[in-house]
Amino acid sequence: MEKLFPEDYNFSPKTWLLPYEMKDLQNFVNSKKGTKVNFIVKPESLSQGKGIFITRRVDQIDPQEHLVVQKYMRHPFLIDEYKFDLRIYVLVTNVYPLRIFIHKQGLSRFATEKYKLKCFNNPFIHLTNYAINKDNAKFTSDANDDGESGHKRSL
Repeated sequence: MEKLFPEDYNFSPKTWLLPYEMKDLQNFVNSKKGTKVNFIVKPESLSQGKGIFITRRVDQIDPQEHLVVQKYMRHPFLIDEYKFDLRIYVLVTNVYPLRIFIHKQGLSRFATEKYKLKCFNNPFIHLTNYAINKDNAKFTSDANDDGESGHKRSL
């Protein structure tokens, strides 16, 4: 959609699907010579934060692997200085006519260390995956069921 409607879809980080768009990624890096650009690399078929890494060097990325590579956002939105993600659950039951149901409750997951642009080797700062953050000593669940504290919160 971003390629078809660039003006309408300019809100997400630049993304490449490898191996198909490796040449486009290399062209982007070559156009940014002298500029420090970080990329977050995610395996296409893994979950729970497995295989994710952050790099500045495209030569560290296997061009034959099926990966999603995104330009890493230097200044993401934060809540209480923590990175977070939002999950809103949607059910599409029909396309024509369009029928969509949105669940009243969603979920947000938080990193367990306050955001710092550096320290890329610390997944507790840069990733919000529950499977990773539950192993951090600072992890707190929502023990009060108030939905407003802890590292997993309801919307």
